[in-house]
Amino acid sequence: MYFTKLSNITRTAKFPIFGLKKFVVDQLVLGVAVITKRSLFDVSNQDRESILLHLKQLMSMEAENAQVLGLALANAYMDQFANIKKSSIVGMSWEYHQKCKTFFETDILLHLFETGLTKIQSQQMPIQSELMALFEKILHWEFGNDVLPGTFARTEPEEDDFDKEDGPSSVKKSYVIFPREWRRVIGDPQVVYLFFMAYFMIQSDDQLAHRCRQCLIQLSGFQQDFFNNEPEAIKAYATTLMHGILKMMNSITVFGTSPDALSEQGPQMLGTIQMIRRLLENIQLVTLCSIPEFFDFLNQVGLLTVSCLGGTVTDVDEGWISEACDECLQTWVHMADLVQPSDPRAQDPKAGLTPEQSQHLVQYMHHVAYNIVDSYINTRLERAKLVLEEEDEEEDEIDASFKDWDTFADQLTCIGILGRLHPQPCLLKLEQLATERFERFKTYFNGTGGDEHQLIFLHEQLHWVILISAHILADTGKGEQPMIPESLMHLSTSQTVDQNQVVTISRLFLELLRFTSSFGSNTIEASNCSPRVAETLVWYMERWSKTYLLVDENEYGYMSPSIAKAFGRPGPSDGQGMEIVDFFIEQMKINFILWNADPDVLNQLVKWLHTCGTSNNLKRGLLQSARFPDLIQFLTQNVEQLPEALHNSLIQTAATIASGAPDEATRNNYLNLMFTMIEERLGSVLHRPDFQQCYQDGKIVNSVINALEMFDGLALACQYNNTVTIFHFCSRFFESFVQLMNIYKTVPEVQLAILQLFSDLANRLDFGLLGDEKEVFFSAIMETLRLFGVSNYGKKRMHTQEEEEDKPYADISIVLVMLSNIMASGLEDFSQKEQGQSSGKIAEVVLFGINIVIPMIDLEMLKIPSLCQQYIQLISHLIEVFPDKLVGLPEPLFNNLIASLEYGIRHDISDVNISTLHAVTPLSMWVYNNQQQQANIDVLKPALEKLLTALLNSLLFQHLDTNVIDAASDALLPLILTQRDTYMMLANQIISGQSSELQSRLLQAFQKLDQTITQTNPAMFKEALLVFLMDVRAVLRIQ
Repeated sequence: MYFTKLSNITRTAKFPIFGLKKFVVDQLVLGVAVITKRSLFDVSNQDRESILLHLKQLMSMEAENAQVLGLALANAYMDQFANIKKSSIVGMSWEYHQKCKTFFETDILLHLFETGLTKIQSQQMPIQSELMALFEKILHWEFGNDVLPGTFARTEPEEDDFDKEDGPSSVKKSYVIFPREWRRVIGDPQVVYLFFMAYFMIQSDDQLAHRCRQCLIQLSGFQQDFFNNEPEAIKAYATTLMHGILKMMNSITVFGTSPDALSEQGPQMLGTIQMIRRLLENIQLVTLCSIPEFFDFLNQVGLLTVSCLGGTVTDVDEGWISEACDECLQTWVHMADLVQPSDPRAQDPKAGLTPEQSQHLVQYMHHVAYNIVDSYINTRLERAKLVLEEEDEEEDEIDASFKDWDTFADQLTCIGILGRLHPQPCLLKLEQLATERFERFKTYFNGTGGDEHQLIFLHEQLHWVILISAHILADTGKGEQPMIPESLMHLSTSQTVDQNQVVTISRLFLELLRFTSSFGSNTIEASNCSPRVAETLVWYMERWSKTYLLVDENEYGYMSPSIAKAFGRPGPSDGQGMEIVDFFIEQMKINFILWNADPDVLNQLVKWLHTCGTSNNLKRGLLQSARFPDLIQFLTQNVEQLPEALHNSLIQTAATIASGAPDEATRNNYLNLMFTMIEERLGSVLHRPDFQQCYQDGKIVNSVINALEMFDGLALACQYNNTVTIFHFCSRFFESFVQLMNIYKTVPEVQLAILQLFSDLANRLDFGLLGDEKEVFFSAIMETLRLFGVSNYGKKRMHTQEEEEDKPYADISIVLVMLSNIMASGLEDFSQKEQGQSSGKIAEVVLFGINIVIPMIDLEMLKIPSLCQQYIQLISHLIEVFPDKLVGLPEPLFNNLIASLEYGIRHDISDVNISTLHAVTPLSMWVYNNQQQQANIDVLKPALEKLLTALLNSLLFQHLDTNVIDAASDALLPLILTQRDTYMMLANQIISGQSSELQSRLLQAFQKLDQTITQTNPAMFKEALLVFLMDVRAVLRIQ
């Protein structure tokens, strides 16, 4: 074999290979590896075994160059054998690649690793360079095969070279899986120790150190079952890791803990912390606590964490320090979870510890948690000083909508969890800071405050105190009702009413909101207030109120009397929550006016109001408040003073809340206030005597769009109890909307707003409640679509320009969604009789729209994933619901539909594949069930042949996502049943196109699949298809 000749040449040194550049040598050994793999099963077992033998011979030679060559060749073998999806293209089947990988994994890999260990203490850097690359590849070997046979990578990945300037990258998972037979080697503490020693020897070389760290990270990820849960083996492994990591931490801090020093040690610091996290997450507490150095180890981790936190003050670019800080915080959150009171239904992570050990660990973690929270608070306050130097950048941050609660969400969440572990000192610190800053803030209103720069600094500190307090006090509660954290409930229960920290700090921020809102918008005092702090306060109120305001005592096993009384409902605890609801309503009104020129604060106010409308507790409280009618009156009267961008969401939110009124009269009264305001808004434009002369004026156009967006806000607020009311109001203006569509045929922004309105009405209206009135809606949509088609017919679109937009091809996208909404909403709530009567009209509307929009779509547009999915989903839904309508379509439109389905079957996105196949299934089933109607069916059969060909090609020869198989099975069976002759022809073509040794195998596989086709049993066919694909794809897919 070729590698034997290379070995001989090397030993005799008759070929000047050692004088060549490294990249040339790499290409030579790559050629050897490729040829070896290509001919692996053309030679004897003895020749295959000689691969390892010759590698050992090269690596055992005294000449450094020979050892380097042996390691380079080993690396080349790893590149070709390690990962089927990444190996070179050698023209062999997936099955062949898998056999090669299995051979290398079982016969060579472990022995190669052991051979490499004999060189790990080499002082020669060329040897270490190749060796560390080899170890990194071996320790990242993907054992087993969890992909569908025949699955290769779509593209060749780039080489993962390390560059210190590239910045950090996270480890994806915190554990590794190796076969048990590897335990005697990589589970040996001495082997782990050797890697630590090698690291300290080569750490001055960035790339070598990176590779060795990656090896150590892998070696620190063994779970306890890898050691058969043997306590002594686990302890020895954990102890070795702990000692090595301690030494690595010391080597980081020896150069100091200043931000510059830490940044210089950034890669080492991040890798070290990733090792710490793996160790602590994979080894049980009982083992860790039995190691004498464990608490000293945690102390060092704590010091490193505090140093990282300090470094984030200047690490504004989120480099190594910020990434390491995040890893530290996640590690401590894991430790905090372990010492929390455990669920009696689950295994206690503290099991095996004595009561004294458990108590000591809990107390220790309380101490650490507070220190970390305290350090984080201090660093954020220190970071606030830089705002004075970077004021413009801070403003840019706000303008770009990169909010700190989003940017630092992970950090703040971790701090919130740690703060709740020992809440008393954390809340005390925050309360003291908030009180002191609040009092200092007040001095600016009596003339004794500092200069403007100090005020900006004070605002920034208040901003961070509010942010951190919010994350300790409450969770986000996305999608569910957030509960008061248990530790805070315990703390509140243990404290008296007048010294209750949870209540006190909550009231402090309520008072801060009241104080900052107590000035007129044009007063001198208002100039001392910060929109940044105002926005953060409103964000805090939204988060806090979901958890605490009008809290339901029945949802808790026990309730703090102080919290129940201060923020709860009226009732047994005499809760004062309704007083806060009244206070909130007044604050909303005041702040809408106070900050009417600041869109960020206003947007946050609308979000707060929206939260009040979606949280059952808050919505009920608002509707019960005597001041709620005033809020609706205020919003309808003052909407003109607010930015137009907010009108849509504000109308939606107000209408949603108002629709929850307990009686119809009250609900309609609220809605009528909004209806009147919106009608006046539209009428003020359309009823202008000079409208025909000035309709294209920019201000007039903006006013029209604004009125349409208000109508859209109503559409988005539609629900069961207001559908009829909102529809009756909107339908009065359908004719006006159609006229506007015609008038503004050259103004796409207006057309877009009208299409969006009809789309949202189609999505949100409950058609079952409208009776025959929905015909008016359908007629308006058809006329709107007709005008859309007229104004866009033959329009040339600049694809490159469209692709740069936030929503490419927005008008076409909305029409596609609208038509899908009509089908989805129109068929949901009808009785069977009504459905039959209505489905014809729905089909008419949808087919009318498709006739208009599909000619506007080309393949270039379908490269936009979102548009492609919308398009395919519409086609799929149409065919699924109305397969019988296809035969009546114009031939060009029908051909477009079938071409779209072929395109969807071949698409790279699995969701598009699935949607397409969901359309193919009912189409082919309808043809199968109606084969007696020969005339109609013959029109569709050529199309089904194309779909069958495309689907078989994708299943057997293309990249295939396993998520697609179920949908593919559902589509393939009826396609075969309707196109049996075509299927047999395609199968014969596939079989005859392969080598003679494969033909019998393929024939047998197709015959087994055929047995399930004749039984027309979908479940059996699906199971047989999966077996068929696993067998056939393995030999048909070539790389």
